[in-house]
Amino acid sequence: MATVYVDNAGVRLHAIDNRRDGSGVPVLVVPGTGEDAEDYAWQLEALGDRRVVVVDVRGRGRSDAPVSGYTWQHHYGDVLAVMTACELRRPIVMGYSRGTPYAIGAALHADHRVAGLVINDYQARHVFLSPEAVERLSAMRVHGRAVVERMPSHVIEAVAAQSDEVSLWERLPELGCPVLVIRGGRRGSMVDDDAADRYRAAADDVEVVTLPERGHGLWSNDIPSYLAALTPFLTAVDQEADRISR
Repeated sequence: MATVYVDNAGVRLHAIDNRRDGSGVPVLVVPGTGEDAEDYAWQLEALGDRRVVVVDVRGRGRSDAPVSGYTWQHHYGDVLAVMTACELRRPIVMGYSRGTPYAIGAALHADHRVAGLVINDYQARHVFLSPEAVERLSAMRVHGRAVVERMPSHVIEAVAAQSDEVSLWERLPELGCPVLVIRGGRRGSMVDDDAADRYRAAADDVEVVTLPERGHGLWSNDIPSYLAALTPFLTAVDQEADRISR
């Protein structure tokens, strides 16, 4: 595992990279709010011999935490900066929870189209965060660690203060790539049946997979079940990439 630092307009971003050169399509992982790249280090081994890069967007993990600059555009710009610096051509972009709108934004604004998009239990929108949400997030623990250990208080406040409600549902057809939505089937999932139907109706190449025993935490305590939902999609994208390259 290699530690990578990338500059985005003066903000130093941290990422981890398995530096593998396997035959599979590379994967770029965007953690959710309250998470950091180290939470997803397991994917560097679990996804086989493919290249896997996990990014800490600004204010998270070991990336810089500027006083301001936390709009949706800043966040997906960080993902694009890592994609470019790591020379990931046509990757599969995977967004977890609130990392989803950052992943969608990067896919929409990439100079080259992505090969696939994986949405992990989140709706196609960048959500406005209220002052009450700041309080909840500041008090939360994620994967056994306090969120304030991963995101300084000024970052939590700035992410909320600079948040806007941005609908991305109608932009899903612009992606031009297959989309996998993985959702939980229990209470706490952020993709209910109505949202799942909306995903299916948004574009032709959208698949929704439900993990019936999970809530919002799709892989916590049961990585094999999560991988069983994810791996067929990765394999299908690999096969399509091979077909196109011939």
